[in-house]
Amino acid sequence: MAQELRLIDEFPFTFQGQTFVVGLANDRKLYLPLRPICQALGIDFASQRKRVLRNAAISDALANLTFQNYPYSEEGGRRREASCLRLDRLPYWLGTIEASRIPDEGRRRAIVRFQREFADVAWLAFRSQILPGDMIAELDASLPAQVQLYHKAMDEAAEMRHGLQDHEGRIDRLEERMTGLEARLEGTDFINPEQGRRYQIMVSLLADVLGKKGKGSPHAQVHNEVKRAFKVPSYLLIPEARFTDVVRFLAGWYQRLTPPGTPLPTTFTLPDQKRML
Repeated sequence: MAQELRLIDEFPFTFQGQTFVVGLANDRKLYLPLRPICQALGIDFASQRKRVLRNAAISDALANLTFQNYPYSEEGGRRREASCLRLDRLPYWLGTIEASRIPDEGRRRAIVRFQREFADVAWLAFRSQILPGDMIAELDASLPAQVQLYHKAMDEAAEMRHGLQDHEGRIDRLEERMTGLEARLEGTDFINPEQGRRYQIMVSLLADVLGKKGKGSPHAQVHNEVKRAFKVPSYLLIPEARFTDVVRFLAGWYQRLTPPGTPLPTTFTLPDQKRML
């Protein structure tokens, strides 16, 4: 079962000349309360949170976490749950903000400057995937030596990142083969491909409902609840014979989340497709 995300420490963090508090979670990553940042920029927190949830690139980095000394409430220093964005996704989110909506001119200029710098860094991170090496060399040839060294370092970092992604892909494929081998060794038929497709559709339907209710990382939440309920490390290891129980579990959850009388989507009511012998 996945470890429940929680804060283990809290630290001050300075941004745009203002001090905020970030939390270090047990996944060893930093999380920043979103509401105070929005207030500092003069933009609406609720609408920004919805925008984050709709954006697949950063929605998985939004989480509700409890601060033991939350300094932003009227009382100050009280225990409070806050909607937080993982700090490494902060630049991306800031890059999506419509600067024209920020009323303070100084902050507006600062955000525009930040967005331009972020765009420059993003270009350097991905240009080696777009342009051939000789064209990149031609572009950099007239630049100062220090800038050329910086660009070369960014290109090398991008190459390393691609290598890691390839390595992770090979690990994922190996895990899939190990899952199949484990099934054969145990004499257990695990969830079949048709059931797997239905499962993914049901998870997406539930995640959509949870997302509309403001729940952070809704897809992960559904997967984790299934793994907890059926005591498996992955949905791929759910026995085929228990798939009907999984459907019943997810359908019941969907009905509890939706208004009374809401019809169940068809995927929850389809007959189970057993493995072909």
